[in-house]
Amino acid sequence: MERRLKRIEILVILTLIIATLSVVMQIIPDYAPTLQTETKSEVKEIPNDVSIDSFTSIIDTIRLDYNDSDWENIYHFFGNYAKAQFRVNDIEQEFVKIKPATGNILSIAYSHYEYLGYDKNADWYKFYYKCMFDNGKGTIKLSTRTVNNKTEIIGLSVDLDGF
Repeated sequence: MERRLKRIEILVILTLIIATLSVVMQIIPDYAPTLQTETKSEVKEIPNDVSIDSFTSIIDTIRLDYNDSDWENIYHFFGNYAKAQFRVNDIEQEFVKIKPATGNILSIAYSHYEYLGYDKNADWYKFYYKCMFDNGKGTIKLSTRTVNNKTEIIGLSVDLDGF
């Protein structure tokens, strides 16, 4: 009988040790210092056929067309790659939903660009413009693709901060 009690006692102690280790292993990751790795995104100069000034001129014309709800003129800024994937009506349907939330674009200024990488035989970029709308601050993003040193606009995104 005494041997049996010793075995039960050892089994209970082992169970307690395993349970305690399990709890400690769950807690330690929350308090352990995290290893921070710095990731570097690839940086690439903007294409030769693009300048910040030329895009600022384009974005200012887009601002005027946006304020006038002239979706057809905005459509003409897109390159053939984009035009093969959507029509003027598609732009109108999206911007008619967005414009009541943003109101008109009051001011716009270049912020920065981001190189997205090389894919499908093209270099992909995104250009960011900070804006002041009737209804708040926001960002307009111009997406481009460059093939054989020719850049075309393939996307336009209008975002109101906080949404």
